[in-house]
Amino acid sequence: MKFMVYFMVLTFMVGLSACQAAEPTTVEPRTMAGETTAPIIVQMESAEPKVNEVKDANLLIPTGWQLLVRHNSAERVEGDLNKDGIQDVAMVIEKIEAMKEEAPERALLIGFGNRDSTYTRSIIAEKAILKADEGGIWGDPLDSIFIDRGSIVVSFYGGSNFRWYGNYRFRFQNGDWYLIGATLGSYFTGTMTEKTGDEADYNLLTGDYVKRIVDDPKAEQPTTHTITGNMGKKQLLKLRDFVAAGSTDQFLK
Repeated sequence: MKFMVYFMVLTFMVGLSACQAAEPTTVEPRTMAGETTAPIIVQMESAEPKVNEVKDANLLIPTGWQLLVRHNSAERVEGDLNKDGIQDVAMVIEKIEAMKEEAPERALLIGFGNRDSTYTRSIIAEKAILKADEGGIWGDPLDSIFIDRGSIVVSFYGGSNFRWYGNYRFRFQNGDWYLIGATLGSYFTGTMTEKTGDEADYNLLTGDYVKRIVDDPKAEQPTTHTITGNMGKKQLLKLRDFVAAGSTDQFLK
């Protein structure tokens, strides 16, 4: 008789445990006297999809973002970016929803190709791409992204009577992404072109620079002079810390 009672109690406890295991874990938060707080539900598995080894590179794009498409062309390029002989991918992505009266945020996403024709996300740089409303009267300042000599280059262009532009070169080395070069320029459209205005080209790997300086931008025939030098090697700025709307101090200081 005792054996039967023991068996029935044991069976009831096992069934109760199985029912409890099927529910999400509930954590009762600590509260001060008089406070009422709803229990916190801790989900055991994340709803986000895996980003490692996906067959389609577009699956690397996180929830709430989309591939940027302009003029019927996607802002996406392919090439070998980590010197393993396999095609990698870089793309500009944009948030699907934006703050009221503001352009949606953009980011640079880079994925590495694998030998089994899958892709693995390398980085999402959330401050590396200017938004569509940050180009002044010119409009959308994103000029292009392209791959050159194993680096990803991001180009911006904007302004009005005075135009400005910036080309930023990023390379994967020592296990991370770094800004290794930058070309920055500006010019007055009334008397100059991009080829004759102010420009500074920086090689951040060596510290070398070349600057073309316009003496009087509004003169009928502006004169220029060129200076070269070396500012010394500085600690390279990581892509994840690069701010497209920031000043040159972020990588020249």
